[in-house]
Parts: sequence; C-alpha cells; structure tokens
Amino acid sequence: MRRWDLGSATSKMELSLKALGVACTEIAESWSDETNRRFVETYVTPVEPQIKVFLDAVQRLAEVLANAERACRDEE
Repeated sequence: MRRWDLGSATSKMELSLKALGVACTEIAESWSDETNRRFVETYVTPVEPQIKVFLDAVQRLAEVLANAERACRDEE
C-alpha cells in the first residue's frame, strides 16, 4: 500500500510556477519601471531554477521509492 504521493505535490508546484509567470507578465503590463525590474530580478527570477532543481530531485525520489516498493512487493 502506497503511503506517499509525490505526484500531486509536484503538480501543484509546477502549476504555481506557471501562475507566478503569468502574474508577473500581467503585472509588468502596468508596472514596468525600474522597481518592478529589480523586484523580478531579485525575487522571481531566482525562484524558477530553484524550483526546477527541486522538481527534478522529487522525481528522482519518486523513482527510488517506486523501486523500493516494487522490491518489497517482490519479496513477499
């Protein structure tokens, strides 16, 4: 019996990252000054690669857990 679900958590994170991108694009239409540029550069831009690294790590963890689950099932 699986007691973990990493798929829904990663899906939510991916959707949140997309929503952040859409929001930034929409905001930039009316807030396109130096302050917005600095805000995006300081807070938004660094987040995307960090989230992608996180998602890759979670995917690898999900594969390890799935393999362990199969191995345990095969031993029964």
